[in-house]
Amino acid sequence: MLPGEIGDLPMHAVFVLPRFYPYCGGYENSILAIARCLVRRGHRVTVFTTIADDLESLWLPGYKTFPAEEFVIDGITVCRFPICYNRLRRRATRLVGLLPYWRWKAQFWTPGFRIPGLNAALRDTDADVFHVGPLPYNNLMYAGLRAAEYRRVPVIATPCVHLGEQNSDAVSRHYLQPHQIALLRHCDQLICMTDVEREQLQRVGIPASGLVTISYGVDLRQVTGGDPTVIRQRYNIDGPIVLHLGVKAYEKGSMTLVEAMKKLWAQGLQAWLVMAGPSLSAFDDYLSAQSQPLPKLINIPAFADRDKRDLLAAATVVAQPSRVESLGLVLLEAWANAKPVIAADIEVSLKLITQSKGGVLTRFGDTESLAKAVEEIVANPQLCQNMGNNGRSTAVFYEGTVLWPRHAELFEMLAGSPRMR
Repeated sequence: MLPGEIGDLPMHAVFVLPRFYPYCGGYENSILAIARCLVRRGHRVTVFTTIADDLESLWLPGYKTFPAEEFVIDGITVCRFPICYNRLRRRATRLVGLLPYWRWKAQFWTPGFRIPGLNAALRDTDADVFHVGPLPYNNLMYAGLRAAEYRRVPVIATPCVHLGEQNSDAVSRHYLQPHQIALLRHCDQLICMTDVEREQLQRVGIPASGLVTISYGVDLRQVTGGDPTVIRQRYNIDGPIVLHLGVKAYEKGSMTLVEAMKKLWAQGLQAWLVMAGPSLSAFDDYLSAQSQPLPKLINIPAFADRDKRDLLAAATVVAQPSRVESLGLVLLEAWANAKPVIAADIEVSLKLITQSKGGVLTRFGDTESLAKAVEEIVANPQLCQNMGNNGRSTAVFYEGTVLWPRHAELFEMLAGSPRMR
């Protein structure tokens, strides 16, 4: 019998997460890659998710959503459930979440949201192993955990804990609350993106035996080989490009980056800022409130994979001054294209950049230091090239096609075994 087989049948792995394909995000793309890997290895995979196609649509009506439906992509069955936006019901469940019991808090406290039909569907599935994540979507993770307990099968969690800046709990307090730690302690195995995350989880009481570090990584072939002229011709760009890739939000450093570029433009820097990816409404409001036009800012919404390759190929430097990262896949994608990066001084980015020498760190939210970093790299082509080459040497250690089978092997090892928590 092969690892992960239950009798003569392949295992059935069930993933529970807030958003999924065709939504494109680092976590979602990685789950899709792991699920595809499991299917290639002969296993059955089902994904339970919501209709959300926008972060804010998890809580607020009127944002982008997908139909509530079941469909198959690359052999993966996807079940998409509606979100209940009833305010009175949500307020009532928040009151239950105030009670000092971790199971109630995990289900009903912020930032939870109700998904009619999900719990019953999870209980009825014939899963051999569940996977839940990421934090802080506690209610979805708890739904998967409760189904695993009901069916007496193992549950794996990839919490993607964001630790934020060192010596500050402004970010980590949303990921390491007592009820969240209790939820994680009841999972059979936690997959950590970095040793930094694993060490922090050990410090808050998660047993070392339940922790393993396996990064998500990127498929280097899928993010390289773009045509730099495509983006430049499409938007009539004739100078250096500072690229910001992914969700545009305050915590991602998006507003700080715009302010830094405004300062540099006022000083005469002839560089363009290209911001590509979905945005939160607060960022859209911020741009709308600008008193002066920003002719060298190109604001691109969600994009296709082929556009990502072209964007990365065209970039002079990739600026991701974010404090909400558990690994930083955009940094790896930039390095795969030999592009230098600018990141915020959170611990995971600090280790990556210190070890690789592939970029510059700045204080999160510090316009002055960010502007200085952009100017230093853009004005020094040799420094830009050296950092990019250093980063490319590091990117090869995060090849997704090597890392994703390691995730699959963990599923195979646990499937069919009794719960350990």
